[in-house]
Amino acid sequence: MTGTSLLDRHARDWTCLQEARHRPLRRALLGALGSLTGVRLLDVGCGVGLLLREASDRGAWVAGVDTTEGLLEVARWALPDADLRIGQLTALPYDNGRFDVATACNTLCYAEDRAAALAELARVVRPGGRVAVGDWADCAGSLTRDFLNVLGVSAEVPIEDAGLVRVDGSELDYPVNYPDLSTAWSAMMARGAVAEAIAVAGREPVHAAFLDVFGPARRPDGSIRDENTFRYVVAQRPV
Repeated sequence: MTGTSLLDRHARDWTCLQEARHRPLRRALLGALGSLTGVRLLDVGCGVGLLLREASDRGAWVAGVDTTEGLLEVARWALPDADLRIGQLTALPYDNGRFDVATACNTLCYAEDRAAALAELARVVRPGGRVAVGDWADCAGSLTRDFLNVLGVSAEVPIEDAGLVRVDGSELDYPVNYPDLSTAWSAMMARGAVAEAIAVAGREPVHAAFLDVFGPARRPDGSIRDENTFRYVVAQRPV
């Protein structure tokens, strides 16, 4: 996975598997934004457009960007008037200050350069506009956090580093259930930080580290539960 790609094959697989299950996360993120009537909203990594549909139902004018044409085709069917484009997380195909709000829900974890991705989100909103980001907190005790610790990597970049001012945010306990090790590995490979570790160290040692952490957590039916937290933040671009 390259530094500018939103979704490679593994991320696409994970998106198709999980996007429909994440309605509570989308609702929490949109709820933190308040009224969306007349708001120009861009969703980055929009997938099949589920967040866009909910934002549209709340009165927003919506646009979305993703790297996967097949997912955008589904979104276009449901939202024929939306401005939906192929694009990359660190090079969004929109002019400066075009939107009132830019959202990224479960998207930045796919970026190898999270700081550059946040800067792009800030760029496309107007002065006074807002950026709403939601992603896994990878809190202490989660399998994902333990795995990233073994790799010696962290995807955490404060939203203030993009020149934004935090105005709201919270957390939502949301454990992730994987049906098997293979699915969990696909989810981990979709992470930008993990992809970068594979590029540096190779797939085999990274996979071995994954098995050391996730393997013992398998339940009798082969499934794995990762006790994680969804963290969302709303920040404003200074006027």
